[in-house]
Amino acid sequence: MDFQGQKLAEQLCLYIICAAGAVAFALGWAEGSFALMMKVYGSGVAVAMVACVPDWPWFNRHPLKWLPSAPEQSEQRSNAHLSATKQRRTR
Repeated sequence: MDFQGQKLAEQLCLYIICAAGAVAFALGWAEGSFALMMKVYGSGVAVAMVACVPDWPWFNRHPLKWLPSAPEQSEQRSNAHLSATKQRRTR
């Protein structure tokens, strides 16, 4: 998931949960049922989780372009590490 996908997922989750809360409150008030309100709100949270938690393809529309690795630096570091290890063993 790229950074813009994270923003989209957060906004989508916020809108779904807020809408579910408003609908749940209205239905709970109209019916006079706290249990109904919690069921509707819980259903909204479940829908938000299904929509936002998995890494869906539409969250990867703007992939990051990483810099190429520098192999000579990693080789120098590994060679320096090996020579330092050999020096410690010979002492």
